Amino acid sequence: MRKIPALLLLAALGACTSTPQTPKPAASSAAGTAAAEVPLTDAERSTIEAAVRARAGQPSAPFRTIIAQRDRGGSVTVCGYFNPGSGDTPFVGTLSEGAFIVTDVGGAPERTIATQKACHGAGIYI
Repeated sequence: MRKIPALLLLAALGACTSTPQTPKPAASSAAGTAAAEVPLTDAERSTIEAAVRARAGQPSAPFRTIIAQRDRGGSVTVCGYFNPGSGDTPFVGTLSEGAFIVTDVGGAPERTIATQKACHGAGIYI
């Protein structure tokens, strides 16, 4: 009979432990200047989605995340994920004067890592 309460106590204590969370680094661009998140208009989102879909050759790929940040120089970097049919794939590019230029799109592991690093370098954690 003493084993049951002891086992319950061990199970309760085991469930209370947690892993400390590592905070994300402060947002900053590759040049070390502070960046500010930019809200995107519907038109800008449509422009970004069209450019990424064209680059990937997937005209109906759905998007999951799109985040834009403006650095102190005024440049707007956009990062996000879309699904071209093979799972979530990251992308990065620059939004300027109503146009979006895709810099990179993930896919193969090395492209995915390079794309995510480019986003992290701009202070965007997708």
